[in-house]
Amino acid sequence: MSQAKIAFTTLGCRVNQYDTQAMKEQMEKVPLVSVKFEEEADIYVINTCTVTAAADTEGRQLVRRAKAKNPDSFVVVTGCLAQDRPEEIAALYGVDLVVGNNEKSNLLSLIEKALRKHPVGAAPRGRLGQAQGPAPTGLEFRSPFSIFHSPTSPWGGGISRFDGHQRATIKVQDGCNFGCSFCLIPRVRGEMVSRPGLEIVEEGKRLAQNGVKELVLAGIQLSSYGRDWGLKAYEPRLAPVIEKLLGITGIQRVRLSSYAVVDFEDALLPLWKSQTGLCAHLHLPLQSGDAEILKAMKRPYTLERYRETVWKIRNSVPEMGLTSDVIAGFPGESDEAFKGTLDRIREFGFVDFHPFPYSDRPDTPGEKMNPKVDSSVIRKRMQRLLGLKKDCLTASARRAEGRTFRVIVEKHNQEYQAGLTDWGLRILFPQKEGWLGKEAWVKVVGQRESAALGEWVGKPGLVAQP
Repeated sequence: MSQAKIAFTTLGCRVNQYDTQAMKEQMEKVPLVSVKFEEEADIYVINTCTVTAAADTEGRQLVRRAKAKNPDSFVVVTGCLAQDRPEEIAALYGVDLVVGNNEKSNLLSLIEKALRKHPVGAAPRGRLGQAQGPAPTGLEFRSPFSIFHSPTSPWGGGISRFDGHQRATIKVQDGCNFGCSFCLIPRVRGEMVSRPGLEIVEEGKRLAQNGVKELVLAGIQLSSYGRDWGLKAYEPRLAPVIEKLLGITGIQRVRLSSYAVVDFEDALLPLWKSQTGLCAHLHLPLQSGDAEILKAMKRPYTLERYRETVWKIRNSVPEMGLTSDVIAGFPGESDEAFKGTLDRIREFGFVDFHPFPYSDRPDTPGEKMNPKVDSSVIRKRMQRLLGLKKDCLTASARRAEGRTFRVIVEKHNQEYQAGLTDWGLRILFPQKEGWLGKEAWVKVVGQRESAALGEWVGKPGLVAQP
């Protein structure tokens, strides 16, 4: 009798991608064959996102796609959409098990328990069960190296590799206390909680032993790492963890994922400045370039504080590459307010940024705010933002032209491979067999597909700066 097949798919952020990898490794404790989500499987696990209405829709579509591949399959829905609206998801045709975010670490036992009652091929095509745990709570510790794994921690048992990626993500923090008016993440991820430093370093060692050369540190409220232990914003918190990660044999670089200006850790500046392995690239979400819209969004910073943080970074680390997120069409956003966003994007000189159309999230303050911006206006604003995004990428590629960069080789398409520079510029270069995951040197010779176009160089040179 052939082994049962299991397939995973993920929507959303790097934290969710990490969670999927942890669940995948957890499921390897039983004899299951892992296959791609596009293939026929006996068990499908869908890790959902609910940041936007489009993410909600995509999550529901993935359930239908799984059932189309195998009508008798056992479908598990987990992630933020499952956490926020479990009854609604459980009622979807074809969903067999709903698992909340804080029960992801128990995925194996939950599936085993459900399948004992309803074996694969015999489960009813409706609600079978749902599992949710309490929101994660803060831990009272004073140092990132003072504690180990907690039974209620959201790290899912950790990972030893990062399938499908050449740069591995480590989740170092979860949850959020910000309470922005457009966002429901605090209620699906719980309060801010930091991961013990020793646990992070041990995971870095496992990944390095499996050939990983670059680590990306991710969290929902990453800039506040360690604050739940009582550490002050000005105290070294993430910096000492990064220093230990960079001391691991095989780890060449560490990169930070999305990072807020709130609780900015000044101890990171010397690490960036020293160019010893912490990539001079920071994704610093802006969301709006208008002071009043930022206030209505209940963002935990003012426009002036954002500007001061950018100046502080650039004064200390002139080569820092900044990327960002912005939202188009938040309730009450006038033409003048939107123009402020365009102006600030140009002022801050982002290498790249991600624009998102505003969509009401259920039971958030933003849902009740008026006046709403007409959908046709949001579409036009998105078009302008996408045009400016292309301009930013083109300008960044032109600044890099003629310079040589060190990158980790990643997949792109049938013609090109890709790599991300230390300061966040993506370079495309011709395919070479056997180079995925390895460190290579490429020279920027032009621009293509809103990215820099590069060519392989015969020998290493100095890492160029923007």
